[in-house]
Amino acid sequence: MPAPDAALDAPGAPAAAPPDPEPEAWARVVAAWGDEKVHQEYLARFRDLEGLAVAGGRYRAVLDARPDDAVARRFRDEVVKRATAAGLALVPRTRLPAVAPRALKVVAIGLLVALLVAALVLLWRDAALLLPGSH
Repeated sequence: MPAPDAALDAPGAPAAAPPDPEPEAWARVVAAWGDEKVHQEYLARFRDLEGLAVAGGRYRAVLDARPDDAVARRFRDEVVKRATAAGLALVPRTRLPAVAPRALKVVAIGLLVALLVAALVLLWRDAALLLPGSH
């Protein structure tokens, strides 16, 4: 598989920022385009969404120039997978509030009282049928 054109290289970091080694890492990827290990090492340097966006942009630029590039497609998909996992890791997790034991007792007692009242009503009705002269 041929390496992407040098024209696909994105510009480096702004002049005011310290030099970013990302362009050199991407140059190693371009030089060894068919080597999966080099791609994996390149992606391993990105731990956050911002870095993964840079990597995704690199692979997307290759796909814009060569839509049939299987290597670029595979590693673009890998970037999407990693970005999804990183994004989900940022979602705050909340626990459902525990049911207060007091509230649970109140509900249980209420159900027992309702069952007791229903049983008494049924017994009263049946007892009335058994009494002489109620027929």
